[in-house]
Amino acid sequence: MTRFTNRLPGHTQLRCIAALVALALTSGVSAADTVVGRESNATVRASVVELVNAARSRGKRCGAERFAAAPPLGASRKLNDAAAGHARDMARTKVFDHRGRDGSQPKDRVLRAGYQSRLTGENIAFGPDSAEEVVAGWLASPGHCANIMDPRFQDIGVGLATGKKRNQIYWVQNFGAPRPGQ
Repeated sequence: MTRFTNRLPGHTQLRCIAALVALALTSGVSAADTVVGRESNATVRASVVELVNAARSRGKRCGAERFAAAPPLGASRKLNDAAAGHARDMARTKVFDHRGRDGSQPKDRVLRAGYQSRLTGENIAFGPDSAEEVVAGWLASPGHCANIMDPRFQDIGVGLATGKKRNQIYWVQNFGAPRPGQ
């Protein structure tokens, strides 16, 4: 089962709805997809960034909210580190949540990784086995889509970790807007 959740700044955590689960369960992986285990994690992360920036290059409706095209996000090593650390933590503990096992929230982990953020967002997912599938799922969910399309974000980091069993892939996508002068 594929599950998605996000964290919007200042909003409560949103959970996946039945339509999103149905979408994820019916999506198939094609030979051209960037699949976890078939490609390096760096290649998969780069593909997620490319797909997100392609979505941002066009206007998009995320639920009831309409977003204009937004500038591309820059890949951030510090946000990658924060995202990868949380993905590993979820895979180790088998807990799918924005709250880390140490009680940390996305903004805490981003700061700990050295990214001085004035605005932080996070999308997480469990299950998809390709960059294309996880980004499609996030874009189909209004809250996740809003994080992706939010023009205030300037940077992105992507992390993923696999559990011990097949299709236990934990995804984390961190978004940031640096503090002035950073």
